[in-house]
Order: sequence, then structure tokens, then C-alpha cells
Amino acid sequence: MSVRSIEFTELEKEISKTGKSYMDLLAPEVGRVYVVAISKDRCPACERQKPKMDELAKSTAEKHGKRVVFVRVHVKHPTEKDKETLRCKDVFGHYFYPTNLILLRTRDRGVVEYYRNVSPRMSELRRSIEAAVEIAQMFEKP
Repeated sequence: MSVRSIEFTELEKEISKTGKSYMDLLAPEVGRVYVVAISKDRCPACERQKPKMDELAKSTAEKHGKRVVFVRVHVKHPTEKDKETLRCKDVFGHYFYPTNLILLRTRDRGVVEYYRNVSPRMSELRRSIEAAVEIAQMFEKP
């Protein structure tokens, strides 16, 4: 499984069009774990994380199949223009890049943020994904 990439401006348009939150748009199904990487242009930490995240997505798919979904939300950051990155920070409530989230949809409370960290080690993210998969399975049961 690969990491699905979404341009922030496209997500922003969908939020505006539907009135849904980013969490509702990025985590639509109960029983799945949504791993979100927020990255931007010219971010050295984002570039270092990208191949690691791709490898984590591949190994996670081998173990959990389609139960875990990886999404990269990418922010364009032209030289000397911060408008898009500032809007992204307003939407996600983060400050640093790359920020990683794990989202889970519940039956009764909508989407919850299970995990948030800035540029975590992949071993830490993997452990958090494993725990989130167990919780997501509990949410599947009525």
C-alpha cells in the first residue's frame, strides 16, 4: 500500500464545499486507522521522513491490509509566501512540519485524534499504529 498524497488546497476546498472537518474527510470509516503526515515544500525533515513513511506504509499493509490508511497532506510553500502554510496550521492546529496524526472514527463520537507528534521515529509511530488497530477493532463492534 502506498501513501496517498493530497494537496492541502484540495482538502481546504473540500472542507469549504462540504462543511465537514478535516478529520471527517480524512477518516471516513469506522474500523480503520488513518495515519496522516502533514508536510510542506522545502522542509528537510519532511524529505527525510517521506521514504521512511513509504516503507512503514508498505510493511503495515503486509500485516494489516486495508485496515490502515496512510495519507500525506502536502502544503506548497513558495519562497517568501506563508499564506498556505498558515492556513494549514489553522486547520490542523499544528506548528511544526512534519506533523503526524493517527485518526480513528468511532460509532458514537465521530473521529478522534489518537496520536499527534512532530517528526517521530518510525518505531514509535509503528507502536502507536499497532495500538490504534486494536482500538479500531473494538469500535467496529456494535
